[in-house]
Amino acid sequence: MMILHDSRVRRRPMTMILFDLMIYNATAYSITTPFKKQLKSVERTTLFSTPNLNIDSNNVIDHATISPGDMWEDHYFASQSIILNSEEEEQIYQRATQSYVSSVVRDMSEEDMNAFLTEVSTKRSNKIPQSSMQGKDTYVDEPYRKLRLLRRRLPDPLWAQIRLEAQHVLQTEPDAGPQLYEHVLRQPSLVDALASVIAHEIATELMPATALHALILDQLQLSDDINLHLDVIASVNRDPSDESTALNALLFHQGLHALVCYRVAHRLWQRDRTGLAYYMQSTVSARYSADIHPAAEIDGGLYLNVGGGVVIGETARVGRDCTILQGVTLGGTGKEVGNRHPKIGDGVILHCGATVLGNINVGRGAIITAKSIVTKEVPELARVSGVPATVKSYRELRKDLFFQVNDDDNCDLDCQMKKLYESYLDSFQELQDLESCIMADGENDCWEALDEMFTSHAV
Repeated sequence: MMILHDSRVRRRPMTMILFDLMIYNATAYSITTPFKKQLKSVERTTLFSTPNLNIDSNNVIDHATISPGDMWEDHYFASQSIILNSEEEEQIYQRATQSYVSSVVRDMSEEDMNAFLTEVSTKRSNKIPQSSMQGKDTYVDEPYRKLRLLRRRLPDPLWAQIRLEAQHVLQTEPDAGPQLYEHVLRQPSLVDALASVIAHEIATELMPATALHALILDQLQLSDDINLHLDVIASVNRDPSDESTALNALLFHQGLHALVCYRVAHRLWQRDRTGLAYYMQSTVSARYSADIHPAAEIDGGLYLNVGGGVVIGETARVGRDCTILQGVTLGGTGKEVGNRHPKIGDGVILHCGATVLGNINVGRGAIITAKSIVTKEVPELARVSGVPATVKSYRELRKDLFFQVNDDDNCDLDCQMKKLYESYLDSFQELQDLESCIMADGENDCWEALDEMFTSHAV
């Protein structure tokens, strides 16, 4: 392209060009007067001045520094179990804080409520048909398939309430029928429902929903099942919305869905299927905006708020019952190799935009406030804030929140539901111990116990 130069055009000095740019940026100049007069009488608006506002600094809320007793602390009590000396007492307290009671159950009449509780505590699913076992050539290894089928027969109080909520929604919103029937009412268990929802959300041409659904059920073990069970409860109990239900968390909670995908990718990584694990990670990053490395270690009961902007590095570890809000980064400093990411203790709360860098430990029950950057060790139960973050205060332990088993005569709805969860977790632990025995050395006694248990529940 040729650029024609017209010598008749007068070039303007650089000082005039800069002056015109200043006039253009100062949009507060008046345009009602002629241009020559405008340069002589320039009036500036408050856009370029500091407004004189009388603000009481005591009434200003600093959202980056959360005060003691805020709502996130009220939603989390499990970290306070560190004051217990007995492991048995700690386990009782830990389990008691991980229960969910649906508003649909609370609104029932006393007669209907007692009937529902009795059904959940006594009824098991139908016996396992022999046709469900397709031999050793199935995509799932036979022992794990048998364990999963046995898992479905356990009376799960959480899954029973989710199905009850779905039936309740159908009465008020019939148009939701296809979604509820496909992902909830037709599914035999909570894990199957999560697999159905997520498989349809992240399906691609390379990996259709049917293949993803089979992959998720194939990779997840019983320990993952119980972790997802606790993740769902955390997604409901720590959600500040009054409209939060387990059904909504199952169908729409993006942070929960990202966690399920991570747990599948983590199992793939442990079995040296790194290519597929990276594929899952990249798909989750594109779909949920959460970048969680498959090699990271995350325990159960995690509340991942939305997943947006969350980054968890390869060698990071997150303890049980933690809370991670949007924009949190658990990364490296760039000066370390190998083990270079943070280790987050049980019950830690990481507020919006918090950043923890380097191979450092964050103590149990600590709180990292919004936009803080942590580069040093954090003590247990400490509140840290700032750039760089420093300890501002410490959390107080509340013994009055400990769960006490009531007498049968004075056991209210919450007490009865907690007992149902206790019974469910005890039954689940038996299957999990059997799975661990088979994975450890595959002794004949473990296989015989599994075959005997499966035969007793089969048609």
